[in-house]
Amino acid sequence: MWEAAMQMSMTKYEQSVLNDMRGLPEKDQAKLSRIIRFIKQEIIRPKPDEKEMTQEFLAVCGTWEDNRSVGEQLQDIYSSRKSTNRTESIF
Repeated sequence: MWEAAMQMSMTKYEQSVLNDMRGLPEKDQAKLSRIIRFIKQEIIRPKPDEKEMTQEFLAVCGTWEDNRSVGEQLQDIYSSRKSTNRTESIF
């Protein structure tokens, strides 16, 4: 009785997978179960949460630590640049 109710709530694809697994040895059913789990976890991934992705990215990269003002940082960047004419002939 509960099996009929459960099948009514399943999609036709879920029913198809169960029908394909039915009658197989338990060892093969276990293999198929692991394959399905792998596909779900590694291939069909849910849409990632942007906030979570940002936090993971920041955790890997660290944070910018500099007590200088923006103007001082820009001055440092510009003063460390060097002029060159080696690409002059390309343009």
